[in-house]
Amino acid sequence: MSQSRILLALASVFAGIAVVTTISSLVYATPVPLAVAAPTGATAYVFWYQGTGRLKRRVRRRAFDARAGPSGAFDARAGFGARATGTGARRERYRPPPSSTSGPTRREAAGVLGVEVGAGEREVRRAYRERVKEVHPDRGGDEERFRRVAAAYERLSE
Repeated sequence: MSQSRILLALASVFAGIAVVTTISSLVYATPVPLAVAAPTGATAYVFWYQGTGRLKRRVRRRAFDARAGPSGAFDARAGFGARATGTGARRERYRPPPSSTSGPTRREAAGVLGVEVGAGEREVRRAYRERVKEVHPDRGGDEERFRRVAAAYERLSE
């Protein structure tokens, strides 16, 4: 049984308890069961909200909006690489538009990473990781060489 089905089942149980306690409060004319019904109903709502996936979509939307600039444009430097779209079932990877005027050409980038010009994504990623291990400034490498490797990877992963 999936997690959402369990949450929806729990939501229905808590909603049932809230309804029964509310009715008993009305029948016996005492506010005590009503004091139990309010938090029970709130719990049912939270389970339902999570079980339907609405909470997840809302959190992702808020996180995406928080990383968008004042103009609403996405800031790629914010580090938020993926966001939910539509019903949340499909994820879309954000990629900035390719800039043909800056950075190395595809041939130069392939040379920096040591791969063929038509290399696949997996091979490019593997070569990038190996080169980064050699040139990363935290491992005693040169910062300028690291920038060239990063720019080459960015060009080949467009």
